[in-house]
Amino acid sequence: MTNAAAGLGRLRIEPGEVLETSDVNESLDHVARRLWRRALRSGTWDPARIDFSEDKRHYAGLAEDRRLYLEAFAAAFFNAEASVARVFGPWVMAAPTFIQQAFLSTQLVEEYKHTDFFEIAFREVFGHAPRQALANPVHAPLPGKGEQLLRLLGTDGIERDLAWVRAVAHYQGVIEGVQANAGYQIFRRVFADKGLFPGLSEGYASIQRDEGRHVGFGIAVLRHYAARDRRLAAAIRDVFGEYLPLIKGRYGQSIVVNGKVIRPPAEEHGPEQLMELYNRRMKDIFGRAP
Repeated sequence: MTNAAAGLGRLRIEPGEVLETSDVNESLDHVARRLWRRALRSGTWDPARIDFSEDKRHYAGLAEDRRLYLEAFAAAFFNAEASVARVFGPWVMAAPTFIQQAFLSTQLVEEYKHTDFFEIAFREVFGHAPRQALANPVHAPLPGKGEQLLRLLGTDGIERDLAWVRAVAHYQGVIEGVQANAGYQIFRRVFADKGLFPGLSEGYASIQRDEGRHVGFGIAVLRHYAARDRRLAAAIRDVFGEYLPLIKGRYGQSIVVNGKVIRPPAEEHGPEQLMELYNRRMKDIFGRAP
């Protein structure tokens, strides 16, 4: 059991974002240094210390459709964390200053930690490895973004800046800032607010806080470059527009398991949640929604 669970009560998924915001006049190095210190102080939770014993009982008591939905929902997160952990290294290497690289190194560690959390959760709660997952096509182009960053290491100029803002917009902007943030609120509404799955809820809440730092830094980066050059602002908008159709399909989707159609819970409200966060990210970066 974590220290939080043992002493102060379990961490809970916040009904809204846990976002590390920054002032528009704050330099990127200052943002990175502040978030680096925050990550060193508060980002060291251990998935292996979460108590899943109550979650096992809740899982056994769920109706079959809810069990299958929960498995597919958690498997999509597991797959996403595992995929980005393997390809995020170029983001760390391509950051333009040492302190920005230092902060992003904590994000790389946290992607592996989140993967560890889901691996333990599947073993302890579901009793098997991930099987069918909600569709997640927005992750497929990430390796290409990383390869482009590596090709441009050591260069300067607009081509490198374009690659950098596209990579940050894709991952910290769209995937973490919109899709993952929507997922925390969906899990809260469908399960946590009903007193279900305290161990899973604690892990999701800890991930939400980690990613609040990731997204906060990403927004600061995108806002900085968008204000600097209209070409960079246009590239950021293009990335968000390109991947909007892909993330809109993440939630609200039915899945078919052994010929049986499993519909999402009525309280999911996935597409609405995604669009709310998409518009919020546009306002965060450009000062207004699209």
